[in-house]
Parts: sequence; structure tokens; C-alpha cells
Amino acid sequence: LSAGGGGGGSAPSRFADYFVICGLDTETGLEPDELSGENFEQTPLRRTFKSKVLARYPENVDWNPFDQDAVGMLCMPKGLAFKTQADPREPQFHAFIITREDGSRTFGFSLTFYEEVTSKQICSAMQTLYHMHNAEYDVLYAPLADGRDHSDMEDGEGTPGTKLQRFNSYDISRDTLYVSKCICLITPMSFMKACRSVLEQLHQAVTSPQPPPLPLESYIYNVLYEVPLPPPGRSLKFSGVYGPIVCQRPSTNELPLFDFPVKEVFELLGVENVFQLFTCALLEFQILLYSQHYQRLMTVAETITALMFPFQWQHVYVPILPASLLHFLDAPVPYLMGLHSNGLDDRSKLELPQEVRKTWSLGAGACGPDTGFGREGLWDEPRFFFITLNFEILIAAGVFTYFQLQKQNKTVENMQKAIELRLAKIDHTAVHPHLLDMKIGQGKYEPGFFPKLQSDVLSTGPASNKWTKRNAPAQWRRKDRQKQHTEHLRLDNDQREKYIQEARNMGSTIRQPKLSNLSPSVIAQTNWKFVEGLLKECRNKTKRMLVEKMGREAVELGHGEVNITGVEENTLIASLCDLLERIWSHGLQVKQGKSALWSHLLHYQENRQRKLTSGNLSTSGKMVSAPLAKLPPLTFPSPTEVTICSRLHIQNIGEIKTDVGKARAWVRLSMEKKLLSRHLKQLLSDHELTKKLYKRYAFLRCDDEKEQFLYHLLSFNAVDYFCFTNVFTTILIPYHILIVPSKKLGGSMFTANPWICISGELGETQILQIPRNVLEMTFEYQNLGKLTTVQIGHDNSGLYAKWLVEYVMVRNEITGHTYKFPCGRWLGKGMDDGSLERVLVGDLLTSQPEVDERPCRTPPLQQSPSVIRRLVTISPNSKPKLNTGQIQESIGEAVNGIVKHFHKPEKERGSLTLLLCGECGLVSALEQAFQHGFKSPRLFKNVFIWDFLEKAQTYYETLEQNELVPEENWHTRARNFCRFVTAINNNPRNIGKDGKFQMLVCLGARDHLLHHWIALLADCPITAHMYEDVALIKDHTLVNSLIRVLQTLQEFNITLETSLVKGIDI
Repeated sequence: LSAGGGGGGSAPSRFADYFVICGLDTETGLEPDELSGENFEQTPLRRTFKSKVLARYPENVDWNPFDQDAVGMLCMPKGLAFKTQADPREPQFHAFIITREDGSRTFGFSLTFYEEVTSKQICSAMQTLYHMHNAEYDVLYAPLADGRDHSDMEDGEGTPGTKLQRFNSYDISRDTLYVSKCICLITPMSFMKACRSVLEQLHQAVTSPQPPPLPLESYIYNVLYEVPLPPPGRSLKFSGVYGPIVCQRPSTNELPLFDFPVKEVFELLGVENVFQLFTCALLEFQILLYSQHYQRLMTVAETITALMFPFQWQHVYVPILPASLLHFLDAPVPYLMGLHSNGLDDRSKLELPQEVRKTWSLGAGACGPDTGFGREGLWDEPRFFFITLNFEILIAAGVFTYFQLQKQNKTVENMQKAIELRLAKIDHTAVHPHLLDMKIGQGKYEPGFFPKLQSDVLSTGPASNKWTKRNAPAQWRRKDRQKQHTEHLRLDNDQREKYIQEARNMGSTIRQPKLSNLSPSVIAQTNWKFVEGLLKECRNKTKRMLVEKMGREAVELGHGEVNITGVEENTLIASLCDLLERIWSHGLQVKQGKSALWSHLLHYQENRQRKLTSGNLSTSGKMVSAPLAKLPPLTFPSPTEVTICSRLHIQNIGEIKTDVGKARAWVRLSMEKKLLSRHLKQLLSDHELTKKLYKRYAFLRCDDEKEQFLYHLLSFNAVDYFCFTNVFTTILIPYHILIVPSKKLGGSMFTANPWICISGELGETQILQIPRNVLEMTFEYQNLGKLTTVQIGHDNSGLYAKWLVEYVMVRNEITGHTYKFPCGRWLGKGMDDGSLERVLVGDLLTSQPEVDERPCRTPPLQQSPSVIRRLVTISPNSKPKLNTGQIQESIGEAVNGIVKHFHKPEKERGSLTLLLCGECGLVSALEQAFQHGFKSPRLFKNVFIWDFLEKAQTYYETLEQNELVPEENWHTRARNFCRFVTAINNNPRNIGKDGKFQMLVCLGARDHLLHHWIALLADCPITAHMYEDVALIKDHTLVNSLIRVLQTLQEFNITLETSLVKGIDI
């Protein structure tokens, strides 16, 4: 399954044999591909045209002769595809296999993308084809003489069995025409992920507005001739256009190389279908896979054959069957083939052999329409039992024993560890891409178009290839020694490269300046330039990061556009970490460890431990959790304590193994806490330590530059980064909870057993039992991300099971982020709305450590939406009087916030739960609309909106039983409304009437039913009894306006948090 190179011993160990470009040949024009099942009833844009191999590099290699027909068909199995600017044109990647006559295999990896057609002849030809197609459509489907339409005719009455499709989808004067093109790598081994990364980076270099650092020929030449094939049991790292690429090759005593995602196969097909397919392969059935994605065909086929190990599939194996070779399905032998679907054809129209139809059901199975599996027709029960029986006989005969199977499982674990070790410690780094001997003017290209490469530099490799003249083990041992040597000299090499680059920028002819041969004045001047260069780089990096971050906030306010993504933000932060390492490495007396910054932190902590007594140190260690034990909850320890505690947190994270990783994590944590400049300033305040570790000319001992450097980093406090929380998602985080009950209304007499459950963007905790009479606690849990909701309740036990909770505070003890979840409601039977548990929606509090007089920014209690509800239900006369205009404005702002949320890139979106259930969310806005004009309740009896909804449900259920249904749409809306209200009432959770209303609004927003329910309730007779004449819901003009606003949510797929709909299965 992991067939090696196609040649014998003379084949050089090269990573790739060929680089191929396929696409449209403008000289020959459009050629219909008749062998691929051409259907002229389709519009011209959906027809198939012949693709050709436009170029290949090198022209040919002896150990793997180039098969132009096979490569051309498998790179673009459906031929050329045309699209316009209105069609999606995302690049598509797929792998394929070429099997030669001797059974050896060559692997190919193709990336198909779309380029604009610049040839006027091709555009004119496409326009002509459309004119011909539309004319034929008009002739065939003109009105008949007797006035009948073709739709009234019976089959076989003069109309063909299939109809032409008329789509006037291309106009040469209006539309832009695009044609598919692909780039491909042919390799001796199946390094799928590495090849995919190479091709995607090449394509990115062409589509990027900025040209790549080197011409594309340099990177392709590097992959073809300078990147070796890693020997068994080794790993390899080489350079792509924008980043490093890593691959590894198993040793001879491990499982064969397999680089396809097995998990994806089980997700696509399901466990049952995978076992059925595997059994069919063992029975040597004729297997046909059917999918709209070429890569899925390859992944499923390769996975099934790999699972057979140590057995091999010996029959016909074509994971991707080109459209021109469909007649291969008539082969009277077992085969495993993959057939592509364009998503438009009916599977029942496939012309399959009779045996295949008996064996397979190509209808939609249990796993969706793209699996190609059905539930029936695979085999009968006796045959399946025969396979099971044979396997048991093999075990009884001693071929497999229980202990051998146990040994195999242990071997698999050892191999997994070996693979992880190889990827963690790269054995070899290939030669970096470099400038080639190209003529002046070569290497330029037009953005958006893959250029015509220079064949004179790519056709032949280097004159003396060291990989062909030396045996592999010796050369890799030599590279290992070189790697160890360069690790000791890395600092000097970095300085040397910096000086070389500086000399090139100045136009100097000095190739490698040697500081030992220069005068002291020149040495000082060179070092001064280096220090200034570091400071300038720091200024540029901080400015770029701030502009990108502030640009994102500007987009939220509707100003301009920004092109930053989460990936780019991580790249910028990683670049900042590299800069800090270079600054801390400059002028070191003796380098200790791989990270100069982390080594400095360790020395700083040792000095602090020597100066502080153990009692003082332990007290400072508790300072992180101490602030939450008091009110107000936000206080800040001294800079020394913060610096030490942050370093201790990082040191206790077991997932981070290296010093470099710990230093980067410390920088990310400090940035997220907005304390990076403060931490580094405190670190450098120990002047004795700095003098001990660094030489006089070091950057960190240049006072003016150091101060400017720290001020540049201080500007990061103006923006919010979550670069630690979003990266280290699997670590354990200590969370501190503080529950603040009402001091006036019986908080101290509470007798029930409370519990709490916390939810975040990355997960949710289990139900945490809170000890009785304990209002704060600390627990550890896997990183929850940004916190969104808190579920709090009790078991209603004891004599006084009534609890008035003002708010809940939760703090991440590592990052220091504190979240406040307002409540202001009773939890207890017979109190308020009778709720025993509530879902609280909170937000992150903004910390201001520099203002000592204002340690907490707790918002006023009356700003909580839940407090407004309490005032409405307990004391209706004191509720805020909002007019209809204010209510409409609040609903519009809530809906507008949700619309803006979905128009942002996915990685930039905030909390949807806050937009739905927060203070100014949709639930609060609709609650104000329903409370407007609500008749005052009687004395000693509270009436809630949910009471009105329950009465409306009873009315509609009675109306439906009496079969007094005015219209079908009305009947459907009423039935859905009653079904949702009944399901919420049957929910075992005791969330109270206001909690039920919140759940109904959230479910209605998710299923796009809110506007239907508003119209239904506005026409309900119950509304006339429970609302005054001036109520908003009785004004048809305002109701219609409200319905139109809510209809804008229909185009969005709203996903609710589990905490909001727990216990509901609709």
C-alpha cells in the first residue's frame, strides 16, 4: 500500500519526480470530450471539454517514465470546467494513483483552481455555443399547433425523454468567463499532506497581491531536485513559499505509510457502512464508490485497502475513474473503483452492470446522499456468518492468538509514539529555495494567473547531485552532526546573517563581515546599527498589530474593510515572540537553554526566592486567588507577584515541553492580561541580574532604547487579545466562583443545597455541587474559553428553600478575566415566577489596574434585565414606562446586532447568546413588547407573559379539536406554537415562567418561527382580554412592522448553546 518509487536501485531518492500543469490549450481551442459522456442537452457551461497537459518538469526521468494520457485524465477526470463570476470557484484538491503494468504505483496530487479566460476566441466560441443551445431549445419547445404545451404531452408523443435546459447564463459583454486549471505533483510515495501544502502555497503565491519572496521556479526546482526522500524511520522538513512543510516515513518494522484521514471515512459513512464495505472488499465484490468529491473517493478507497494490512487488494484498483473510462465498469472481475458525481445526475440513470446493481444500492443511505451506500443488497446473512466463522477458525488454528493480538496492540502504541517523536524532533532540514540562474525579466507573473514557467531552469537538475552519490544513512548521520553543531552556534549565525543582510541593503560587496578583523569603532557602529534595527522592527511590529486589531474594531463600527484573520493574528504574535527572543539573545554573556527570555525569567525567580522568606513567598503565591474572596472582587497584586505567578502558571502546564514554548506561552498570557510591558519592565528592574547576564553593548543595557521598547509594548493595552485562551484549549484552568446573595432578604437563612454549571465557547462543566452556606469556591476544569452562561439552582430542600441571588462572579485564575452574571431574581417555589434554576448570561468585566481608587467596574444593579423583570412582576406600578417607539427601537437594535454578528467572519464573531439573552438582547426586547399594555394583575397575584402564552395555547388546541381551522397556513403555525409551548412545559427543568419565555424566544429564533407566532398571537381573542386597547400587540400597523423586522433573521442559521435549550428535543 505504500509502494515506493517506480524505478530500481538507480532511482535517486527524490521527494517528487514531476511537476505538471494541465488546463486549456488556447491554440487548439474548445474540443468537446466525447468519451466522457458528453450530453448536449446541458448548457455549454456544464459540458465537458478536453484538457491537456500544458507543461511538465522535467520532461522525463528514467526510473519513472511520464504517462501523459494517465496524468491528463486523472488530474482533471471530468475535463475542463467553465464558470462565470456568479459561480463559486474555490480551489479543489485531490489525490490519485497510477498503477503500471508491473503492479507498481505512482502517486499524484492535484490542485484545481480557476483562471480568467483572456482569449477572445474562447469567449466568442462559448457565446456561440450558447446561441446554438438556446436556438435548439426554442425549436424543440415551441408551442404546438393545437395549442398544447409540451408539459401536457405524454412520454413518447413527440418530445424526447429528457428536456433541454435553457439557461442564458453567459453574456460576453456582461460576464467574466473562468476556466479550470490544475497544478500537480507526481511522487514515488504518498505524502498527501506535504504535497497538498506545497501546491496550496504555490497557488497562494499566485493569487496574493504581493509577489512571493523568490520566483516560483525556485520553489518548484527545490521540491523537484533538492528535497530528498526521507529514509525509513526519518522525518524531513523543507521550505514552501510561505512556511515550513514536514513529512515523516515509517521504519520497516512499523505499519506502512498512510497519510489519509481515517476519521473522515467513519464520519462520512458511519461505523456500520464501513464494516459493510470492508466485508465486501474481503469477499472480493465489485465495489463502486460514488461521491461529488474526488478526494473523498480517494480517502475511502485508500482507507479500506489500508485496513486490510497485512493483506493487499490484488484486483483492479481505480479510486478515481475518469469519465472517459466508464466502460471499465463492465469488467467481469472484482474491482474497487470510484465514480464522480456532479450533484445533478440521478443515480438511477447510471448505466451500471447487472452484477453491480444486484450488489449495491446507490440510493441515499443512512449516512446521507453522498455516501453511495444503501441498507439492503450487500450480502445475505449466511455469507456474513461464514466470514465470522472463518476468522474464528484462524484463531483456533493458531494463526492469531490472544497474546499475539495483545502484542500487536502494544506494537501499534509504540509506533504511534515513534511517529510523534519523529515529528517533534526533525531529523533533517532540506536545502532552502534560492535564486536560480535566470535571465533578466524572467520570473515575473501577473497576479491571478499561474505563469508559464521557465523550462530551461526546470528541465534539468543540478550537475552533481549529492543525493545520488552518497548512501542515505551516511549523509543523514552527517546532517545530524551538522544540526547539533549549529544549535551551539545559532546566536552567532543569526548575527552573521543579520550583518550579511545589512551589507546587502547598503550595497556593500562584503559577503560575510568578520567582527574580529574590524576596528573597535567599526564594531561599535555596527552594533549600534543592530540595536537601532531591533528597535525599529519592534516599532513596526507593534504598529502593524495595533492597526490590524483596531481595523477589525473599525469594521464593527462600519468604517472600511480589514483583511486580517485569526490565523494572521497568530502569525503576528508568533513573530513578536521571535523578536523578543532575538532581543533577549543579543549580547548574552553565556547562552543557557534554548530560550534566552525564559532563562532570564528563571534567574529572576531564583533571585526573588533568595531575597524573600518562604512565608512571604507563599503569601504572594496566594495573591492570585485572594482578591475574589473580598468585595469588590477585582484587586491587583504587585508587579513582582504578578510576574512570578504568571511564570508559575506556565511552568505547571504539562502540555508545553520546551523552553521556547514556555516563553511564547508566557508572552501570550501577559498580552492577554495586558501586562506584557509591565512584566518586562519588572523583569529588567533587577539591574544586577541584567549586568550579570548581558554584555555592555547588549540591547537590554541600552537605557534609552529599552525605555522606547517598553513604551511600544505598552500600546498593546489599548486592545483586547485572547491569544492565550484561544491557543491552549486543552489545559486545566482554575476557576474561582463568587455568589453574591441579597443581604436584606434572607440570604443567610437559605437551607437548600445549591449547584452551578458554567458554559463557555469551548465547552461546559458538569453540575458542580456547592457546599451549603459556602458562597465561593475554586475548581479546575479544561479550558472553557470565553465564558457565556451560568446555570444556577438548588434542590428545594430544607425549611427555607428560597434564595435571592444578586449576581455571580467567575474568574479565570490564570488569565485574570472576571465575568459577571447578573441575576436579581428569587430561586424558590412560590417566590417570583417559581423558578428553582436560572440561566444567567454574563459579560467580561474591564479591568483597570492603574486606578487604585476604582478597583471594580461593577455596573449599577438596575441595568440588569432580570431586575427589570422582577420589578415588573412584583411591583407593576413601578415598571418603566416605555412607549411604542422606544420598544420598536430596542427590537430593531437587537435584530440588527444579530445580523451584524453573522456578517462578520466566523473567527471575529462574539457571543450570540449575549445578543439573544443579554441586557439588550432579543429576549429582553420582545419581553418589553409583550409587557406593553399588559393589564395590571389582581392583588396578591402575579401574572406573567407565559400565563398569556399558555392561555393562547389552550385556545388554539381547543379550536383545532373542534376543526374550526380558517386556513392551512394558520393551522400549521398554531400547531407549531402549541407543540413548542407543550414541550417547554414538559421540560423537567424548573426554570420558571420567565425562563420558559426565554427558551421559547430562543427556539423560535433558531427555527425562524418568531414572526409567525407574533402574527398568530396578535389575532388571538385571548389578547383582547389580557391587553389594553393601547397595547402594541393590538396595533396591526406596529405588529406588521415587528413581523418585517423579525423576518430578516430567516436567512441566518442560529445555533443555540446547550445551556439555553437543555432538556428540549425539538
